Amino acid sequence: MPRLTLALVAAATFAGCASLGVPTPSTPSFAGEPAQPGTSSWWKKHKKKAEFVPGEGFRVAGFDGYFDQEGRPIHAKVAKKIKPKQGGLLADVKFSSAVQGIKTQVGMGPDEQLARASYSEGEQCFREERYNDAIKKFKHTSARSPSVQLKQDAMFQLAESYFFAENYPKANDAYEAIVQEYPNSPHLDKVIRRQFDLARYWESHHNYDPHWAVTPNLLDKRRPLFDTLGRAIKNYENIRLNDPTGPLADDAVMATANSYFIRGRYVDADYHYDLLRKEFPRSEHQYEAHLLGLECKLRRYEGSDYDGTSLQEGKKLAKQLRRQFGVELDAEQRQRIREREGRLEQLLATRDIDQAVYHEGKKEYGSAKFYYSLVAKNYPQTEAGKHAVERIAALEGKPDVPVEPLHAIVKLLPQSAARSSIAQIPLLETGPSLEGNSRQQMATRTDEGQGNASPIRR
Repeated sequence: MPRLTLALVAAATFAGCASLGVPTPSTPSFAGEPAQPGTSSWWKKHKKKAEFVPGEGFRVAGFDGYFDQEGRPIHAKVAKKIKPKQGGLLADVKFSSAVQGIKTQVGMGPDEQLARASYSEGEQCFREERYNDAIKKFKHTSARSPSVQLKQDAMFQLAESYFFAENYPKANDAYEAIVQEYPNSPHLDKVIRRQFDLARYWESHHNYDPHWAVTPNLLDKRRPLFDTLGRAIKNYENIRLNDPTGPLADDAVMATANSYFIRGRYVDADYHYDLLRKEFPRSEHQYEAHLLGLECKLRRYEGSDYDGTSLQEGKKLAKQLRRQFGVELDAEQRQRIREREGRLEQLLATRDIDQAVYHEGKKEYGSAKFYYSLVAKNYPQTEAGKHAVERIAALEGKPDVPVEPLHAIVKLLPQSAARSSIAQIPLLETGPSLEGNSRQQMATRTDEGQGNASPIRR
């Protein structure tokens, strides 16, 4: 009977392996028969000869199929091997190199001698004020020169030719191209100066003859096609970013802030005044940045219904202004600062007064007296402070919280079980009662120590 059972189990195992496509495990051979592929003894013998194929598995010479790291045949699909896609011309070689090679073959490649000759002709045209001809020559030099220095010189002279030809938008683009391609160009100082002058001109033109940003300019080549003022502001920003330690960086930030201030954009102006105060502490515009920054914080305030952070910042800035420039200020400047500080105090006091009036209108006299007391304490010399003192006296004796309507009738109505249970919880006493309770407890402990403690009453 046991032999029959073992035979049935072996037959079921072989049948299951065959149905799953797994090689039938071989029984140990006592006659020296070779081990079947997929067995541990076979893999131990052939493992060193196995070759790994990416995306497939291990391959053993003389045996079909692929095997895993344990020597078992792989029948399931493995991860697909991703092969890089074969690109065309742009993927195989650099497009610029290909174009440069074609230009060289047709005689349009780099040529030092030709580039220098063209540059000399361009300089001659520039001296003779034939700027349009000079523009063509310098463009040709920039395209054909293999020398970086000569190319930079040609690009700068190209921008100068546009500038003196009064084609200011193209001149500005040419100056910006130099900074973008050669950030450390020896012409950087002159480029920044030109960009600053162009920004000044465009801003002044807008102040004299303002236009909408979307109004096209089709006749005047000295102005951009759209948004003259916006291009000026952009130039100021580029100057600060491209030459942050240069002599015109703080001037550009100050000009940007003033432009926003004139147009009533006090938030933007305040940001740039603050930027100048922090990033350019040695700037000659520090006093103006402090004073106008203080003015911005006053003007950007929109009333007691809105955030009052700008007023608090204004108080700090006014103190800093007096501390940093107190010795240098004349009588008129000191008076002006005192007026600004007085205005700040008035606005801050008004905020608290408005809060007090709001609570007083809701008959929340405790909150109202709290805000009135803040005003009386912090601003005693102002009209708001005097008014707060009068209101505190007028509210004396009034309940801190409003009386509930029909309070007497409400007390007669039955309460819910939850509210009744809460009402029975004793409240902690404050002030002298607490002190008295403490003394009573200490006396009780003393009595306990002497054996005279009173019994606990249930």
